[in-house]
Amino acid sequence: MSTEESTQEVQADVQDAKMREPPTAPAAMATANKRRPRIDFTVLSGERKRGKSMFGLVVGTLNKAKIEDKERNASEAAKKRQLIEQRLQDKLRKETDSVRRAEEAKKDKTAANRREEELQLKDSIYKLRHVRLPLLSNFLLTSDIIPPSDASPPPSTNPLAPPSRSHPPPLYYIPAVLTPAQEAFLVRRKAEVTGAAEREWEAFRDERTSGIEEIKQFRQRVTEEEARRKREREDTAKAESEDKEMAEESSEFRHLDADMEVDEEPKPEPESAESERKDESGGMRADDEDAVEY
Repeated sequence: MSTEESTQEVQADVQDAKMREPPTAPAAMATANKRRPRIDFTVLSGERKRGKSMFGLVVGTLNKAKIEDKERNASEAAKKRQLIEQRLQDKLRKETDSVRRAEEAKKDKTAANRREEELQLKDSIYKLRHVRLPLLSNFLLTSDIIPPSDASPPPSTNPLAPPSRSHPPPLYYIPAVLTPAQEAFLVRRKAEVTGAAEREWEAFRDERTSGIEEIKQFRQRVTEEEARRKREREDTAKAESEDKEMAEESSEFRHLDADMEVDEEPKPEPESAESERKDESGGMRADDEDAVEY
């Protein structure tokens, strides 16, 4: 028992000694590498001045570009360019409006022609009815129901209605000698048909008058649109000629600006002047050397 206890005490002493020993070089390097590096916020005065000068150069370049842009916009060529762009926008808007009005005029023309054909067809129909129906009222029909002369006739709902269809179809006829009932029936029906035909003709005349006024309005709009398009074509031709003149003037201005820029470029000094300056600098350097030797 004593031997085991002494062995355990020796092992414990060895472990304590290892824990107390300083760390080796690799362990110390690993610990140092794990440390978080610190950022040095101190900036040298030279670097700070250099940053300020760079920022000043950037601001100066932006201000110069802004000034040049203002001068360019204020120049005569820029004004002419803006005027041309505005005219092009106005031309595009006018063309769009002209196309829309042309479509409306086309629809009005089609509506006027269609309405005119409809009135012509109705006019021929109602004219025929106005003449033919009173003439047919002088005849009897095989399908007529003639009441006796002493009986009251039934009221007629539509005297202009065509005869009912049957098989065989009804026929118009007139007896050589009319009975009193037939004669009274014909007189009554002729009066009813004549009055109804007159009323129908009067109603159609009113409709025809309003239709003619409507057709006149359609044709008037078409005529106005054609006159407006003619004026627009003349104005467009005039504007195109003016735009062409302005484009030629702006091209001349651009050529003048380019020539001025070429003239403003620094001219290279002649070789003779450079050689003279070199000779003068060489002579001055020789004098200085002589003075030093003396």
